[in-house]
Amino acid sequence: MTLLPAEVAELIIDRCDHLGALSCCSLVCKAWHTRARFCLFSGPVKVVGTTKIEAFVATLQNPLCSLHPYVHSLSIYDWSNSRPLLNYVIPALVGLSNLTSLDIDIEKALLADEANALFCTHFRSIRHLTLRIIFATCADAVNLVCSFPLLETLRLHSRWIGSSPPPIASLPVNLHTLDLGCFLYDVLNWLLSCPPSAAISSVHLRDVSVRDLETVFQYVRFVATTLKSLIICFLGPSENITDLNLGIIDLPELRSLEISGRYSRVHMIVRLLSHIRAPLEHISFYSFLSINPSSVAWAELEERLSGPAYPRLRKVTISTRPHLQRAIQAKIPRLHQLGVLEVVFPEKLDY
Repeated sequence: MTLLPAEVAELIIDRCDHLGALSCCSLVCKAWHTRARFCLFSGPVKVVGTTKIEAFVATLQNPLCSLHPYVHSLSIYDWSNSRPLLNYVIPALVGLSNLTSLDIDIEKALLADEANALFCTHFRSIRHLTLRIIFATCADAVNLVCSFPLLETLRLHSRWIGSSPPPIASLPVNLHTLDLGCFLYDVLNWLLSCPPSAAISSVHLRDVSVRDLETVFQYVRFVATTLKSLIICFLGPSENITDLNLGIIDLPELRSLEISGRYSRVHMIVRLLSHIRAPLEHISFYSFLSINPSSVAWAELEERLSGPAYPRLRKVTISTRPHLQRAIQAKIPRLHQLGVLEVVFPEKLDY
């Protein structure tokens, strides 16, 4: 292999897009090993299930293991009842010095104090974090999130078993994307207690109930000057939204708005749009319920979206079921004729 120029060898390795081929390249010789190992772990490493997680941890803990510098993105999923598994995994990850993306979905596992302390002190390079676990208190979750100085995206779908006021802690300065679910009221109240971040541009709020909506609007106002994308996923029926006094929100940078949920109704969409003033380019919502022939909400929606309120509007996406497509197009013919209407049939519903 010494007769083959290094540049040619690297081109050969870079062209390998199969994990088996890259594994073979890493075993050819020492000269190929580093480049092949880097390419092998350039994508996310996904470990699913208790058995594979235990094998992965055993590999990392082996004194001959040399994988640690190469793992940049790691996803760990387990939906069994193995509560101690999480606290067994965290210490094994400490040596992953170049880890920038971490996704842990062990929703029935409680994070112990010792593992939490390791988490806060040994994963400073993380930029993208997804957590679906159980904390002892809301304060533990907040302290963990704020311990990553380079954090850019946060997906927090965790719960906690104890009640405690969240500490006054500032968000990482580079954090621009929030995807929040589960105990949404606690999280939003913590965010409202922080100084407003100048970087927040995308917010995705899941499991929103009607009783949360006033707090949701309060937080949206809090980040109004920087927000470019907003997604609100309703947890259940939202018939009582008309009883709320939400006021008007000016969102000068908002370009994309999505409203979803199994029970979304068009009159609710119209109601929400009446509270938001923004130069929207893309509006997306769900409509899985039967179309009421006598409903005037569709006509109100078309009038609002095709009028002067949204001069930049380029696309209206409606997620629905195939048998409702023609009824929807008949209800909003002007949007259909303008070519801005997009009807999609999602295989997986995102609430």
